[in-house]
Amino acid sequence: MEGHPRTPPIDRGRELLKTAREEIFKSVNGVDLPVYIWEPEPDKAPPYPKSVAAFFFSSGWDNGQIAQFAPHCVYFASRGMTTMCFDYRVSARHPGSGPLQAMADARSAIRWIRMNAVELGVNPGKIIGVGGSGGGHAIASAAILNGFDDPSDVTDCSPVPNAVVLFNPVMDTWSRHAPYQDRWPDNASRKAADLYRGIKAGFPPMLIMHGTEDRVVPFDGSYTFARKSSKKKNICRFIEFDGKGHGFFNFNLSFEMYEATLMAMDEFFVELGFIEPDPNAGLGRDEAL
Repeated sequence: MEGHPRTPPIDRGRELLKTAREEIFKSVNGVDLPVYIWEPEPDKAPPYPKSVAAFFFSSGWDNGQIAQFAPHCVYFASRGMTTMCFDYRVSARHPGSGPLQAMADARSAIRWIRMNAVELGVNPGKIIGVGGSGGGHAIASAAILNGFDDPSDVTDCSPVPNAVVLFNPVMDTWSRHAPYQDRWPDNASRKAADLYRGIKAGFPPMLIMHGTEDRVVPFDGSYTFARKSSKKKNICRFIEFDGKGHGFFNFNLSFEMYEATLMAMDEFFVELGFIEPDPNAGLGRDEAL
């Protein structure tokens, strides 16, 4: 009604971000990059160093919301994991940044976890990197490609996560169908960062989820990568979501799809031995909120 200001909608991710502990995992060019950390409640924590789920928000390397995966973090903390949302450089908040800086920051993030594993109470051999879109490319590149390190990184500490989960990731950066081609500083770096070209045996296990009607990052990019990687005897599970578009998995878009993808992740983590089976697995709307 006129004269009555509208109450802004609650941003669930931003509210959940307030429940996390914030630390700085990297300082570069005068910029401090934060990580937001959730710990399991004492009755949920295992009696051994915890597995880690490290999340990298969706972006086209220009913008993105660090709170995007906060609902996922809260859920997996309740399953006994330490969970983290990492910030990384994007051009809207860090002028001059792009995919190369995102790739370097993802590598720094995994190294930060390993180098601080004792203090964090986590298992440095059970780190799962999770990312969407450009953030998916960033963490996947840490698992697949060599180089792209920040000069200040301790490079004798591995940046390779022990498993990877990707939502509508950018896998193809070089073909004529590749998205966001204008975000790269030059063709040489765009070609070098193409994940197709890095396919070989020995990758960490991967789970890739992608909607068939994605108009931003083509579905075929993920499908082709998964097929080629599997031929190299890698564990690369691919789940297609028929008729779904870009970002279909987000909590604020569809609770049904959020729950379906979350349960696929839960099953994957259990199979890998990163968390214990839960006889009550499955979400009710009240629990997720």
